[in-house]
Amino acid sequence: MIRRPSIQQQMALITLIPLLILTICLEFFLLHGRFADLDQSLMERGKLIARQIASGSEYGVFTNNQEFLRMIANGSLRESDVRGVAILNASSETLLTVGSMTAAKLDRNDDAKVAQQTGKQLTFARWVDVIPFGGVNDTNPIKISDQSLWLYQPIVPTQVAVDDLDIGEPAKQIGAVIVEMSKAHTEQDKIEILIVALIGTTLFLMIALYLIYRASLSITRPIHLMSQAVEKIAKGDLSTRTKFYTNVVELSTLAHGLNEMSVELEQDREILQQRIDQATQALREKKDEAVLANQDKSRFLAAASHDLRQPLHALGLYVAELRRQLNSSSQQHLVEQVEQSVDALVTLLNALLDISKLDSGGVIPQYQPCAISTIISRVAADYHMLAAIKNVKLVVRTSNLYVDSDPILLERILMNLVSNAIRYSHPNGIVMIACRKRGNQLRIEIRDNGIGIAQEDQVNIFNEFFQVSKPQLDSSKGQGLGLAIVDRLVKLLGLGIELKSTPGCGSMFALQVPINTELRKLSDSGKYPALSSVMPGEKLPLQGKSVLVIDDDELVLASTATILASWGGAVESATNLDRLQELLSEGTVWDLIISDYQLADDETGMDVIAMVRRHNSSQTPAILISGDTSTDLLQLANAAGHHLMHKPVKPAKLRSLVMFLLSESSSA
Repeated sequence: MIRRPSIQQQMALITLIPLLILTICLEFFLLHGRFADLDQSLMERGKLIARQIASGSEYGVFTNNQEFLRMIANGSLRESDVRGVAILNASSETLLTVGSMTAAKLDRNDDAKVAQQTGKQLTFARWVDVIPFGGVNDTNPIKISDQSLWLYQPIVPTQVAVDDLDIGEPAKQIGAVIVEMSKAHTEQDKIEILIVALIGTTLFLMIALYLIYRASLSITRPIHLMSQAVEKIAKGDLSTRTKFYTNVVELSTLAHGLNEMSVELEQDREILQQRIDQATQALREKKDEAVLANQDKSRFLAAASHDLRQPLHALGLYVAELRRQLNSSSQQHLVEQVEQSVDALVTLLNALLDISKLDSGGVIPQYQPCAISTIISRVAADYHMLAAIKNVKLVVRTSNLYVDSDPILLERILMNLVSNAIRYSHPNGIVMIACRKRGNQLRIEIRDNGIGIAQEDQVNIFNEFFQVSKPQLDSSKGQGLGLAIVDRLVKLLGLGIELKSTPGCGSMFALQVPINTELRKLSDSGKYPALSSVMPGEKLPLQGKSVLVIDDDELVLASTATILASWGGAVESATNLDRLQELLSEGTVWDLIISDYQLADDETGMDVIAMVRRHNSSQTPAILISGDTSTDLLQLANAAGHHLMHKPVKPAKLRSLVMFLLSESSSA
């Protein structure tokens, strides 16, 4: 069994090892730098001396005046570390040598040896040849051995230009100077520095080790005793107490606290166990109640989503047709009030159902790369008409980047923010949707110059049924649920939302979405046209077109057929696939299919579309309408290439999509 080190040993190791590593690293760094400085200093001194000799030897080499050259060379020997000087002519022949010049001897087996050039013959074994003056030349001006440093400096005559235009040819070398610098003093300095550093480091580490040992004695023993007491307490022996003497105040306080804790734990264990049992039982009962309540709420909302959307969808279509048929201004005003009430009811129903789904965890994000320009284009198209009605300019500054998010949930966030911005903007105001790249994030901002939000209201703006500066709800400004939905969706996607606002100056909502760096090209798939309305005197959108309507609800079927007929279309309807089969057997061909998704007997609108297209052998334009707002259905429709609209459908939006599909079919 391997023996584990004691606390004292561990403290010594933990303290000493980093200190030792740090000391060695610092010593190596400082010594390496100091040695490099000494070598560099020697080389720079040698270069300076060589340049000075070369500059003063120009005349002597040119006139071959050896006495003059010897005087200059002997003067340089007075410099410390200068071992010898050699002066060569233009043919690299030696004119003069002074001092004790040495030669370098090379070994054939790469054992480099440097021999001093004395009057005796060199007797080293296995040598190849002796290189005079270290073997330096104009192509290899510096040579370094263990004992010497050779420096080569050419002698070039100084040229004087006759005038500014006289560039002249480069001066030719007339000789060279070779200076040999001794490394003996430098190496001696290095050895002395190294010895002093080692002695200082050793003394420092010994003192540190002694201090660590003394400090650990007053800590390790009390810790060891307390660890034994804690181990007994952990095994259930709450009667354990610790007794020791130490001059460390913190350890004495810790031991006293440990003893008091043991007493309190012994007294409170039974009471705590009783409370845990009671709380566990109560929590189990509440959890069961919450599960049952959530199941009941889910069943109720599922039924409400279908049962309420059906009559609201039919009511909206009938109101739109009634408004078209009435002429007097008083009747038109009355119908307009009814239409506003229906719209408010539809908006409230959608918001309540959305919040319920989000709170119950029924919405799961489906992350995928999505083009932000496509999402923003759809949002702008949906609110183009609302902005025009309120005389608000909608400005879009999009981007061609892709982001990683759930496109449906992200689009819903932007729709709610843009809707709020338009509602709270003044006439002739501006609402802007802008994208900015921030590193690997895309910042999406929705700005307006509307009424703004006071500082005290900004903390409550994302609560349900809260409206800015309104003691009660104002239906013209929504139901106070849009930002509550935004808050839940943002948290669901793991994003953050930023709010900046000043009363009277407008508001700015911003969120940042991760950019998908692998996709850069913008895809135009999934774009919808901007909403438009039929102006007076304009040709009816379904003039000369035949339309098939399928719905198992007679009320919805009748209202849809009525409004389509008012747009000039020849409408045929059916409630199931059997009736559709009869119409197909008569050879009927339609220009457009509008079908409810969920029909009787587990039949779906996709079955209807597939049957008609298979019979006609063509891709007849089709629209699916459903009261199911789940993301699963939307993804299923998108995968099949169908356009999906949720009940209740606004007639203007239905008309815009119908006109777009028919125009696209005609141009194909």
